[in-house]
Amino acid sequence: MFNPSGGSFEVVNSNVCQSCGSVTLHHEAASTSKSKGIMYAVLGWLFFAISLVFMPLLFGVGAVFMGVMTFLERNQVHGAILTFFAAIGLVLGSLFSFMVSGTFFI
Repeated sequence: MFNPSGGSFEVVNSNVCQSCGSVTLHHEAASTSKSKGIMYAVLGWLFFAISLVFMPLLFGVGAVFMGVMTFLERNQVHGAILTFFAAIGLVLGSLFSFMVSGTFFI
């Protein structure tokens, strides 16, 4: 980026120190990308496990949503796997709930 007041070029998001010119090892954007979207994956697998035994319509839909968010925000492969298992958990939990209690809500 060109600085018109000083007449110098300023590098944005560079691995080179602007004051001394030495190469830096830590890039700010790289550290935040590893933890981005981890909560979607954790909650998705938790909701999947809960949907198998308790309130499958609520937690199953929540697990599918978390799988889609994991797909979009963190990792496409992990998100696709989570969404697939969440959909299976929604169906199996609903069938199990219907067989045990005769209703889809428990």
